[in-house]
Amino acid sequence: MHVRLVILLVAALAVGPASTAHAADVPAGVSVLTCEAWKAGKPGQVLYSAHMHAVPGTARMALRIRLLERYGNGDFERVSAEGLDVWRKSRADASVFRYKQRVRGLHRGAVYRAVVHYRWFGPDGDVSLKARRRSQICSQGDALPNLQVASVETAPGQVENTAAYKATIVNRGDALAQNIGVLLRVDGEVVDESEVIDALQPGEERTVEFNGPVCQEKLRVVVDPKELIAESREQDNVHTLSCV
Repeated sequence: MHVRLVILLVAALAVGPASTAHAADVPAGVSVLTCEAWKAGKPGQVLYSAHMHAVPGTARMALRIRLLERYGNGDFERVSAEGLDVWRKSRADASVFRYKQRVRGLHRGAVYRAVVHYRWFGPDGDVSLKARRRSQICSQGDALPNLQVASVETAPGQVENTAAYKATIVNRGDALAQNIGVLLRVDGEVVDESEVIDALQPGEERTVEFNGPVCQEKLRVVVDPKELIAESREQDNVHTLSCV
């Protein structure tokens, strides 16, 4: 399918000499920073952010962003447009490569997803590693939810050296959200399992409770940690508090 879209290349960033400290943990990923649905005759747009980290022996990195489009219950089909499906390369010996790409002119009623292909090259120029990641969907329906952590409260736990954490989640969007996961990290460690809220109507809020160790430095609450829910805004799903 050939669709005429407007592609805006937002930014490409490569920083520093190669470092392998955390490359093996999360070498690559892609997320939707903003998903603006069709409104009042104005076509929608989506902003993707793709990143990758160097692995041992990396001399250069590259990534390619493809856009897929789906209507109804049909299959996802690749969208052809200038600026998409092009390999973007980091500078030599970069430790991190990040690339942001905005796509404007999305069609009403369609659902979009980015698929990013990653390549790591060794000093001889040969590909040493490949990866592929999919973004969460960006829906161009009439409305989308927007999930946020409204507040976090801490109280002493029932057992010594524990604490009770209450996180209030709110839907500030315009559509129902269902099966909403909520995750708590205390000093970098996941506390118990992710809590799940069955549903949140627009404007509705719900409080979930966790029991865990007393926070010494920092706690973080993440709503929709697996990025399963399409939202009008994705970058406000994390709430971080200092315990110092």
